[in-house]
Amino acid sequence: MDIHKPKPIHNLREFLKEVGTIVLGVSIALAAEQAVEYFHWRGQVAQAREVVATELASNVRNAIWRMRTSECVERRLNELGAILDTASKTGSLPPLGDIAMPQRGFWPNGAWNSVVASQTAAHFPRQQFTDITTTYTQIERQTGFSVEEMAAWNSLYAMVGPGRRLDSSSEARLREGLSQARTLNRVMVAVANIVAVRANSLGLSFSAGDLALIDQGKHRPLQPDHDPEVSLYNGGGVPFGAICAPIGKAPPVSGQGHFAAVPSLIDDAVKNLPDYAGGVR
Repeated sequence: MDIHKPKPIHNLREFLKEVGTIVLGVSIALAAEQAVEYFHWRGQVAQAREVVATELASNVRNAIWRMRTSECVERRLNELGAILDTASKTGSLPPLGDIAMPQRGFWPNGAWNSVVASQTAAHFPRQQFTDITTTYTQIERQTGFSVEEMAAWNSLYAMVGPGRRLDSSSEARLREGLSQARTLNRVMVAVANIVAVRANSLGLSFSAGDLALIDQGKHRPLQPDHDPEVSLYNGGGVPFGAICAPIGKAPPVSGQGHFAAVPSLIDDAVKNLPDYAGGVR
């Protein structure tokens, strides 16, 4: 068997040729590696954009829902304010039914947080990354405002019931709750508008399903009396547009709260629990 030994380099030209061959080989290998990495991240970014677009479509739908029902919230707060003014003169609250509450909505951000955690976001175009991050900052604000708003409306539910004496401390708490609820409604509507507008300028492509979600936000009928989507998984059992319906019949006892439909829905859920044995291996 012949053994090929490397030829000795006799001059500078041969040396440079040998070095050039090595450098070229290394450069080709590095370029190939970079090309593979580039196409890998391009695919990851494309997939991430699709996931984020779907999450944003859900937030846009919730934002539009909130904007569509904002006037109903203002009218309900005006109504409650007038009732409280009269009660302040008479010394007692009148019988009052379920006052409902502003349209609830979850403001998801898990998809974008996962994209950032996976470092895929670092491969987005810089301006798009900045714009999406800014939009999600507004979405996170909505989550915080939503918690505050629920607390404000929870204090207003003290008015619901068969009627009772109104003392000065209760009146002060109710008036504070009215002011908080009104301010939070206006802030949330303003932020909802920001989310709805900005989502259209992020350079994301919405799928047919995403556009259907957004269209639902624009055109879902306000039908609190016969809402087919009332469930534990959709608004916590609150009919869509309930805040726009008239106040109902006063309950027999005071101490009411949000989500009046939940007890009956839970009762049905308990009776129809799935058979978990089907998953035994």
